[in-house]
Amino acid sequence: MIVILRIIIVAIFAVLVFVPRATVGVLNYWLIFIALFVVTAYYIYLQFYVSKKKISKLLKNKDFYSIYCSLVPEKEEGSFIYGRLVVYNSMVLLYGIGKKGIELKWSEELSQIESINFQKVSSNKKGFVISTFNRGDIQFSSSIKEKDQGAFISSVGLEFDEE
Repeated sequence: MIVILRIIIVAIFAVLVFVPRATVGVLNYWLIFIALFVVTAYYIYLQFYVSKKKISKLLKNKDFYSIYCSLVPEKEEGSFIYGRLVVYNSMVLLYGIGKKGIELKWSEELSQIESINFQKVSSNKKGFVISTFNRGDIQFSSSIKEKDQGAFISSVGLEFDEE
């Protein structure tokens, strides 16, 4: 499906670039342009977004805390791992889209988490840093709202300090 969407995006882009607007007509040209945005948005949704509903089916439980975020690669090498960070059964789990559907990309036990700090990460992106006893600092990029930060920290089992 992803490969088919890539081909469709390239084909629509080629039509927009190489076929003159007068040939297709102004209305059809703008409809093709809108189709490019719709197909691209659907591609991004399938490639990167992990919904809470999909995670609840995978875990066979609806009682967990989760946020959409991305794991920042260490030393700015590699690419971000997009997915949903889940606090469930004394573990913090990051599920992302893999070749076989939703896959576990990162995990850590709650007992190993020392602190969570909300700050700028990787090129001034909004996010948070999870400090662990055994792995050090792990950075996540996320647009978590200030009102939800306390709930996230509480779900991990730490105390939330408002500064």
